[in-house]
Amino acid sequence: MLLESTITCPHCATTKTETMPTDACQFFYECSGCGTKLKPRAGDCCVFCSYGSVPCPPIQESRASGAASCCAPATQAPRAADWLASARTSTIAWWLPKIAMVATLLAPVPVRATVWTAALGWMGAACILNSRRCGRTHCRYTGPYYLAMTVPVIVLVVLPIRK
Repeated sequence: MLLESTITCPHCATTKTETMPTDACQFFYECSGCGTKLKPRAGDCCVFCSYGSVPCPPIQESRASGAASCCAPATQAPRAADWLASARTSTIAWWLPKIAMVATLLAPVPVRATVWTAALGWMGAACILNSRRCGRTHCRYTGPYYLAMTVPVIVLVVLPIRK
């Protein structure tokens, strides 16, 4: 298995050899030449698969063994099953709750905590459901994270900071 890949920036053609992580895909990469933040092209799991000379270790392993990769499971549903593929479902699942959170930044703490708890719970459930629908690895991690973030928000209301 090769652990180094030379990434070529599609914007400025700067190349740089990087060591790839073996336990996860790298979704973002900042070009050292022009500063552009690269992300994978549609259908690729990481920046190394899109712009590197060598695909990421999970893909290399799946090609060598013939087994499904964590990056592209054999049971993965088509892109249509991914709620992020649709502007409508993405807006309902993630953008409206984020907008509600920003809109209540200056609201009184009880109102803000109520809205934020509901928004974080909504986004967490959406991520978990989306992960089950399409196999998106990112959602497997962000779903529980959003749900866990409801705890500090609730604590803010239950244990108010006193001067």
